[in-house]
Parts: sequence; C-alpha cells; structure tokens
Amino acid sequence: WIDIAKGIGIILVVLGHTLVPQVRETGFAGFLWIFIYNFHMPLFFFLSGYLFEKGLFHYTSKGKFILGKLRYLMLPYLIFSTFAYLFIGFSLKIPLLAKVLENGGYTAVDLKDAILQIVTYNNHIDKHLWFVFSLFIVFLVNILIPKIMKSKPMLIVLLGLYISKAYVHYYGILDYVTSDLLFFSLARIAFSTGNKKSINTIVTAVIFVVTNCLYSYFYVTQMPSGVLKGVLYLIRSISSVTGIMTVCNISKHLQNKAPQRLLKTLGMYSYDIYLMHAPFLVSGLMGILLAYSPFPTVICCVSVLVLGLFIPIVVSKFIIRKIPFLSVLILGKNYKNSTP
Repeated sequence: WIDIAKGIGIILVVLGHTLVPQVRETGFAGFLWIFIYNFHMPLFFFLSGYLFEKGLFHYTSKGKFILGKLRYLMLPYLIFSTFAYLFIGFSLKIPLLAKVLENGGYTAVDLKDAILQIVTYNNHIDKHLWFVFSLFIVFLVNILIPKIMKSKPMLIVLLGLYISKAYVHYYGILDYVTSDLLFFSLARIAFSTGNKKSINTIVTAVIFVVTNCLYSYFYVTQMPSGVLKGVLYLIRSISSVTGIMTVCNISKHLQNKAPQRLLKTLGMYSYDIYLMHAPFLVSGLMGILLAYSPFPTVICCVSVLVLGLFIPIVVSKFIIRKIPFLSVLILGKNYKNSTP
C-alpha cells in the first residue's frame, strides 16, 4: 500500500507542476494548485518517516546511514542542481527559449551566487529540488536523536514550529525543514502505536476536504493577519494530516483492486519521476505549449501530465537503471541487480 500511496502522491506532484503561474491565473486552477500542495508533499515525508521507523533497528551504524543518505539524496541533488544552472544559463542565450524562461521568472545567475544558492537552497533556480535536500536534513536529525524526535512533547514543539511559519520566513532550506519534520515524526509515532487510534475513513476524508477547502479559499482570496493567520496554519496542518490519512486509507483499499498495478509502478519509480520531471519536462514544456501551441490549456495539462509521469519511467527503466554508474550518479543507488 505504501507504493500505491507514493503512486498517488507522484501523480499529484506532476499535476501540480503542470499548473504553472500562467495557468493558475484562473480561479479554479489556483485553488486546485494550493489544494494539492497542502498535503501531497507532507504525504511523502510521512511515508519516509513510516519506513524509517520500520527499519530503525537495522540502522546500527549512524555514520553508515548518513553516508547512504548523502549518496541517495545529496548526490542527485548536486547533479540536478548543476545541470539546472548550466541548462538555464545556456538556454537564456537562445531567444526562443529565453522568452519562455523569462516568463517563468528565470534570470541569469553568476557562479558565486549559483554555488551559494545550491549550498543553502536560498533562491535556488530549480524549485522542486527542495524536497531532496529537506528530506536529507530530516533523516539526519532523526538518526542523530531518534528517541527525542519520536516523543510526543517533541511533536508539540514541531507543530508550534510549523505554525510559526505563518509569521516567520526561515532562511533557505530551513523554511522547508521546519514544516517537514512534523510529518516525519508523526509517521514514526503512528508506526510505533500500530495505528490503534484510527479514525473512520469517511470522517477523515470529510475533515480533509473541509479544512483544505477552507485554507485554500483564504490562500487564493486574502490571507488573514495576526492570530487568525496562525489559526489558519493550524487548520492547514489538520488538512495535511487528514489528507495523508485519506490517501493511506485509499491505498490500503486499492491493494487488491484493478488500479493497483499502475499506481504501484508509479510509486516504485516515484523518486526517478520526481527528479527528472521538473522543471524542464513539465513546467518548461507547459510554458512552451502555452506560448506557441494552439491547444486548449486542459489538453496541454493532461498531455504534459502523462509525459511527465512516463518519460522518466522509460528513461530510468531502460537506460539509467541498466547502467550502474548512471544509476548511482543520477538516482543515488545502483539499481542494476535490484528489481524496482
């Protein structure tokens, strides 16, 4: 069911990235975009925390664990970051591509600024790579102080840290980590308790839809200020948690149903898809189609969604995962002798 949940999650990730700023100018697209973003990435941190806790007794060497995550997460982060800066810098010199990139908010970056942005993730040119960097730091914190990060008092602290983002913009990657730690630790506690305090699926789904719609409405209209903004972030955290629960419940229900094979495949390749689909394959292609194609926006979104999901799978399955050097360099792991 975890692979199915990851499959659902990665569909939402790619769909969210098809909703580029030009598309989000319409009310519904803007609402849908923030509705998705309220829970789809917390889902991945929750699933990572769940699997971390499940395998915690295997992690006898913290140093070995950290080195493994450096290779699996930070090596691809550095490779894809470098590629993004070089590709965008080169493309800005081509008039046809420069117009699309400038419409997307991209500008030339000198070497010094590029290095600083990659190291800190502050104003990073490739917006989607935050997940890889943040997940590494979340893993690092949890392996160094595993008992503290799984305690219920710490969960309250992390919730407070999450709500503080209503008022504070943290520097660089810390702006993401301050949110992501909450869902990772929550998953560890959920695994340890064995889901004994489960809530009815329908009740969970209703709470999720209501709270998510409430936050999304204020986001696309006008965010309140003062105490109300903090309350709204608390509501958003409830939306994220119930959204995670809803997807997990649906995934468990689908284990023996027809869609499971496709969703499992997408889930097993979700990391590959995540790394390779953005910004060029999805957001870049959407920008080009919107600027130069005669097709309606909906057709463009659906077409790019399908391409963004399946091109990385094909490339990974038949090229990258077949070549040990490439699989380590691009995906952080040697997949040659393992079944994905």
